[in-house]
Order: sequence, then structure tokens, then C-alpha cells
Amino acid sequence: MKVSHLFIAIMLFISVPSLAQKGINFIKTGNFNTAVATAKQQNKLLFMEVYAPDCHICNAFKGTFAQPQVGALYNAKFVNFQLDIRNPENQKLLKKLKITINATPTFIFMDPTSLQIVGAKIFGERDNSVINVNSIAQKAINPAEHAQNYAKRLKAGDKNPQFLLNYAEYARIVGDTTSNIAAFNVFAKTLNPSQYTSQSTFNAIQMVMMNNNNVLFDYFINHIPAYERIYEANPVRMSYENIFQIVLTSSQANKLSVADIQKIKAQMAKAGLDPGSIQRRMWMVESSLLFKQKKATQAIQVIEKLLAVLPNAPGPKEYQYLCDYVNAKTKDKKALAYAKTHWCKFGMK
Repeated sequence: MKVSHLFIAIMLFISVPSLAQKGINFIKTGNFNTAVATAKQQNKLLFMEVYAPDCHICNAFKGTFAQPQVGALYNAKFVNFQLDIRNPENQKLLKKLKITINATPTFIFMDPTSLQIVGAKIFGERDNSVINVNSIAQKAINPAEHAQNYAKRLKAGDKNPQFLLNYAEYARIVGDTTSNIAAFNVFAKTLNPSQYTSQSTFNAIQMVMMNNNNVLFDYFINHIPAYERIYEANPVRMSYENIFQIVLTSSQANKLSVADIQKIKAQMAKAGLDPGSIQRRMWMVESSLLFKQKKATQAIQVIEKLLAVLPNAPGPKEYQYLCDYVNAKTKDKKALAYAKTHWCKFGMK
């Protein structure tokens, strides 16, 4: 029996949309508030993929999202929404939600009523599989696996490496530095030294680690050439630079001891940073600690060392900053007098 070309074309037209529906059904219209309202109405959790349009890893996940096994789970259990991180309004939203995105894609699973994050994961290129994408979703729908239980599990002595890494990763995404350090430091201790240079461990250094004071970072900083041979110089450099920056610009900076400061300076030197660069990065935490210890004269000396290594001579703005900084840090008369004659008089006020 002959079948007309028109009939075949009609059947293809009908079947193609039905096949497309087998993958994850993302909300195509509306914003975050629409997605939250829909999740509440359907009594489902909200799944939000934070992505960037030009992120090649994000684009590679489109094929995984289209898989029937993935669609079956995500469409049944979640309202699915994609958030473009390049959109300024979305950046404001993430800030309001206190969500920190270090890499894309990042998967966020959220209770739409409380807006509590029950699970989160940063996905790398090697994580792109049906098994991994469904695994994080299955944890999100299991109350025992929710992030709100992580602290209790750690306190109870749970040393499962994957749990510890999940906890540290979640803590980094929600900006909980203390929990990140606690979980990651235990995780680092579970690793065998033969695992230190593996792809999964390097991914953890890049995307999860927030502190320089653990056995894994000690190894990393002392074996930079080995990592560079495997992963190239630029990603390795960005990794240790990022960790130094986090330590020096987060709440950790206020808790650094003299020994901590000396350790991070030694690590910077081991990484190949020149003395001037180290001084420019460390002057504030070092002088702040000295002011706190009532060692104002030594703190002033640290600032003078900074001025000696600046690439350009300071101007009125910089002098005013130093003037205000010293006045805010100490009541020591000698230090205040020094600041007044050396910096304040050249400031903007």
C-alpha cells in the first residue's frame, strides 16, 4: 500500500514535538517569581539551572536535559527554570537570595515556600551525564539528603567523601565560609595522596575550596609544576589566586593569627609571587592585626613597606584612604600623629 508524502509529513510534524517533550520541560515564559508561584501551585520543588548563554559546558548539557530518563524525573518532581546569569536583574536576584555563583552551570534545588536551598551542585564538563544529573535530583527529593541536615551529619561524624564535598560545595554557594572550611578540611583528610592530582580533586580545588589551611592546599602549593603538567598553568594559577583572594577578602581575614599570616605569605612565595605583590596583598590584614594587638608602630611600618612597593606614587585619594584607615584602627597618639603628617595632609580633605 502506498503512503502519500503529505501523510508522512503530517505524521513527522506531529511526532517531533512529542519527542521534544521527553526531555526536561523548562518554563519558557515568565521570571523567577513565576517559577516559584508555579512550583507552589503544583506542590513541587523548584529546580533552577543558573547558566550563561556563551558557556560551552552549559550548552553541552542541553543534550543531557533532552534525554527521556532525565525528563521523566525532573518533570515529575520539579518545576524547572533556567536563570541567565548575564542578566543584571538576575544578578540582583541571586544577591538577594544570598547565592554565590562561582561557575556555570550551577544547579539549585529550592523549596518554593521558604526559598530554602535543599541541594546545590556546580557541574563541570566531566560531570555531564544522565547518571550525575539524575543523582543530584534524587538527593533533592529525599528529605534525608537535604542541605539542612548537613551540619548534623558532620557533627555526628559522617565522613563519607561525597557527602563532605556536597556539604562544602553547598556552603560555598550559600556563602557559609565557616561550614565550607569545616567540611572541606575533613574531606581533604579522607583523600589518599595518590588522589591529590586527580581530575575530581583538582575540580574541588577550583570550585569548592575556600581556605588555604588544609593538607590538600599544602600539597597543591608545593607541587604546582606537577599540576601544571596535567592541567596547564593558567587554570592552576587561577585556582591558588582565587583561594588567596577568598581568604583575604572574606570574614576569614579578621581571624588570621600571626602564624596564619606567615603561612599564607610563605605559600604565596612558593607559588612564585614576588615580594612586592605579597606586600600589596597582605598589608591590610597584617597591619589590622598589629593595630588590634596594640602594636601601632609596627603597623605603620607595614603600611610604609606597602608604599615602597606600589607601582605608582600615591595620590590624594590613596593618602586619604590611609589617613582614614589609621584613624579607624587605632587611638595610639604616635600613630595618629604620623598618619597626620605623612598621609592626612596630602589627602583630599
